[in-house]
Amino acid sequence: MAAAGPGPLPLLLLLLLLLAAGPGPGPARGYFPEERWSPESALRPPRVMVALVARNAAHALPVTLGALERLRHPKDRTALWVAVDHSVDNTTALLRDWLVRVQGLYHRVEWRPMEEPRSYPDEEGPKHWTPSRYEHVMKLRQAALESARAIWADYVLFLDADNVLTNPDTLGLLMAENKTVVAPMLDSRAAYSNFWCGMTAQGYYRRTPAYLPVRKRERRGCFAVPMVHSTFLLDLRKEAARALAFYPPHPDYTWAFDDIIVFAFSCRRAEVQMFVCNREVYGFLPVPLRAHSTLRDEADSFLHVQLEIMVKHPPAEPSPHVWVPPKVPDKMGFDEVFMINLKRRADRRQRMLRTLHEQEIACKVVEAVDGKALNSSEVEALGIRMLPGYKDPYHGRPLTRGELGCFLSHYRVWQEVSGAEVGGKELSGGLWGCWGGF
Repeated sequence: MAAAGPGPLPLLLLLLLLLAAGPGPGPARGYFPEERWSPESALRPPRVMVALVARNAAHALPVTLGALERLRHPKDRTALWVAVDHSVDNTTALLRDWLVRVQGLYHRVEWRPMEEPRSYPDEEGPKHWTPSRYEHVMKLRQAALESARAIWADYVLFLDADNVLTNPDTLGLLMAENKTVVAPMLDSRAAYSNFWCGMTAQGYYRRTPAYLPVRKRERRGCFAVPMVHSTFLLDLRKEAARALAFYPPHPDYTWAFDDIIVFAFSCRRAEVQMFVCNREVYGFLPVPLRAHSTLRDEADSFLHVQLEIMVKHPPAEPSPHVWVPPKVPDKMGFDEVFMINLKRRADRRQRMLRTLHEQEIACKVVEAVDGKALNSSEVEALGIRMLPGYKDPYHGRPLTRGELGCFLSHYRVWQEVSGAEVGGKELSGGLWGCWGGF
């Protein structure tokens, strides 16, 4: 008897497997040659316009622009809209030179300088926000928004001139949230950030218990908030975005004449919810100064931003397309400045040297005594004896080896200082020490 052939079920299963396998890589298969085609190509990245309004920001712009250049979004899909607002420092010249050097890298550049006047007639100083200043900034932001719409940009990123986006993936991460208005939560050396969790009926800031858990990242995510400012992304593809405006204020607007509050009201009337995201560390911003603060105060405040970045992140490097005044370190009037550092902690040594360099402080590096490497015989050979029954007043225990190494490191510096000639003369100023894990 002949063996039975394959039944209908195995043949059907084989046919289904062949269909599921698909055409595979390369041109799609067809019965006739003219039916074959290549797979569709990927979509091009979205078109983004970055809007930056700067006033007296020469101290911050090299770092801000350097971070902007490092964003991982194709520059040929990015347009720049840059305006200068009543500056008395080198902001205009710095931005003009930068735009000349980078304009060939970006899709489009729009430059709106304002050489005169250099101040507002009703202001008391460069940090004083007056009604005329608020109105002018609103008009500038509105001009940027209209320019983005005119070039059919998909997104517009509003970026303050002293906000440093240290995360190069910020744009892509914000786009992935798929929100009409979304801000990256920016860190500072205080509780301040670029969002509010509460707003009064008159449009002013209201403290709420929801703020600090978000600011400290005890809660992580993308949160609906009544206000974002300074740096945020606007998705112009959304239908509701057509109704948003900075100027003129909505006919029903009765709140404070402030650009960020006017825009928040516009979002509310257009039923557009603002969001702030804290899933990642996106960047940093300075704490606001008082109205009577000077440009020197503002430069010092931004230096704190740079130092804050270096606590847990690499330094924020300036743009290679701008000239940065060279640092001239000195010893602050002392004969010597010592920095004590463990030889095995090269990472901390480099970070501290960079921190001191940014502050223009010259120092002498002293190798620390590694307490963890000390044994009992070495301690005895140094003539060190622990006081009987001694306990640390804070921890209620004897000194640890690390604390002993810290003491010996400073003791050796004092030995060098006492009676020694430092820099050609007796040390008369004092000792400035930096520690914290050496």
